[in-house]
Amino acid sequence: MLSKIFINCIEKWRTSIKDKNYPFRTFVLSTIEDNEPKSRNVILRDFDPNKIIFTIYTDSRSNKIQNLNKSSSAQLLFYDSVNLLQVIVKAQVVNINSDLNIFNSLSEYSKRNYTSDIPPGTKIEDPASLKHGDKINFSQISFQALTIDCLQLNKYQNIRSFYSSEDSWKGFYIAP
Repeated sequence: MLSKIFINCIEKWRTSIKDKNYPFRTFVLSTIEDNEPKSRNVILRDFDPNKIIFTIYTDSRSNKIQNLNKSSSAQLLFYDSVNLLQVIVKAQVVNINSDLNIFNSLSEYSKRNYTSDIPPGTKIEDPASLKHGDKINFSQISFQALTIDCLQLNKYQNIRSFYSSEDSWKGFYIAP
């Protein structure tokens, strides 16, 4: 059953890349800033099931880039509210890059997210006054999973399992 739970998570991440409405497509990324956790929703853009690497896109001027440059540790929280499955991934940044080929493959609507004249988090008077220019502020961030903590909620019995890259993802059960 441990391998079935693990494979289920892998399949959910794989499906999230193809299906924009899939529950694991949007997840919470947590980083550390000034010794405090900072969490935000992000979109899973790519997933390597063999290496268990998660990839997101962001504005290169965002706080998350600064946070991850100071500490490469991150936590990824996925939740499927229909199937009552929570998965927490402890991860390490393995790559931050500005691949313009990826940027150029995005829709025009998506490209606007990475071309604003002012950095994310800057105070503005009016959202309608936000301008977009030619400067591209696109970054791709990839995270290598180190551990995976799965909690399957069930009215009869909650099941929690833990997997680590150090033991080749074999896994074991832990108390929920």
